[in-house]
Amino acid sequence: MEIYSQKKLFIFVHSLKARGSLLLGALSYTFIFAYLAKLAGLAPIIGAFAAGLLLAKTHQKDLIEDRLKPVADVFIPIFFIMVGSAVDISSFNPFIKENIAVIILAVVLSIVAIVGKVISGFGAYNLNVNKLVIGIGMIPRGEVGLIFASMGLVSGVLTKSEYSAVTIMVMITTFIAPPLLYKFYRD
Repeated sequence: MEIYSQKKLFIFVHSLKARGSLLLGALSYTFIFAYLAKLAGLAPIIGAFAAGLLLAKTHQKDLIEDRLKPVADVFIPIFFIMVGSAVDISSFNPFIKENIAVIILAVVLSIVAIVGKVISGFGAYNLNVNKLVIGIGMIPRGEVGLIFASMGLVSGVLTKSEYSAVTIMVMITTFIAPPLLYKFYRD
């Protein structure tokens, strides 16, 4: 019922033919879901994600994605600038004794992320696929991790050093996957 009414809503919004109505409708829908998630005690990103899942079921999915691309092109780099500027690079100086724990944490997080995703690839149902390649393909999935790490830093759950370690783990896993995919996908 809810998905049906949501589809009808976006058919109506799209039929308005006013420039920007579809984009404004999708953004409003997402912000409302984010707000409702916050009211429910969840992270707003959970509500935004739920809105995205529902928007993906509409007939206007491709149009919404097309209209959101310029918005994403502006705000995604800003997000990564904010994430990067919050990283304490000095915490990775190995010549400072207190930083050894941060470096070890970043390495351990990276190893766990890589090994865990490669192992999970072997759980792929289809027997006619390269399961190692599936696992390697799952390695660079850190954007949402960065969002949650940022929220953890702002809320005080993570220290600046822990946040830096998580951010470095995301960077390592992002940069290591393409060469691994190139090597193992060719074989």
